[in-house]
Amino acid sequence: MAFILCQQRGNNMRTPRRIRQPLIYALLKGKEPIYERDENGEIIYRIIGGEKIPKTTGEKRDVYSEPITFYNSISGDLSQNELQAFGVQNNANAKMTYRRGQYPFKTGTIIWKNSEVRFLDDGTPDPTSADYRVIGVMSEGQYFWKCMLEAVTKNEVKSQT
Repeated sequence: MAFILCQQRGNNMRTPRRIRQPLIYALLKGKEPIYERDENGEIIYRIIGGEKIPKTTGEKRDVYSEPITFYNSISGDLSQNELQAFGVQNNANAKMTYRRGQYPFKTGTIIWKNSEVRFLDDGTPDPTSADYRVIGVMSEGQYFWKCMLEAVTKNEVKSQT
């Protein structure tokens, strides 16, 4: 069974342990400027008013938190009603259901299912190494919440706005 089974008992929703798998997530923390670098990879600085200020390219990149391991299941079984409820049409590839408030997922969170987490030179997670990106969270459920996931295109960084 590839999809999540939900058993509601009071305020508790359970995903059977046999279908849970280790997954990893990193939350989108924000954006930071991309700095210009010289041929050695060092940041180029300008002196303005006696201060050393890094020179930027004018572009920004997404920055993610430290990766965290969790256990759940991802389902590729999407209905048209779910897609409409999330306001997405064709870019959702999977969904994940979890207990209300169990995880701090928000739009832009990246998730690794099968791939290895890679890191950029500055030690932050490489978003192109992830398998999925959260494109919507439905947090109005009384007992459980869902998020829609989009497969990450490898070697292409998509910025969340």
